[in-house]
Amino acid sequence: MAAAHAGCFTMAVVAMLSQKNIIPTPLNTEAILTMEGLSITKIHLSITASVPGMNADDFTTVTKEAEKNCLISKVLSIPISSEAHFNIG
Repeated sequence: MAAAHAGCFTMAVVAMLSQKNIIPTPLNTEAILTMEGLSITKIHLSITASVPGMNADDFTTVTKEAEKNCLISKVLSIPISSEAHFNIG
């Protein structure tokens, strides 16, 4: 589940950046899934990227939008959080 969510989130970020004609190089996403017993209780997404033509605040805005709107996030009824790490250069 964590790997699928990381992939979905990353694709959502890339799609949103592509709409702005921005190509990130590279993107690295981790998803940390928390469980209690056999229940998933939350997922935290962490993405690291270099994004020429964009500043860190704008990148964070894109990632927060992707956090809410990737397909897997939309179907889960658990808390989902994210953080963006912006590499310069």
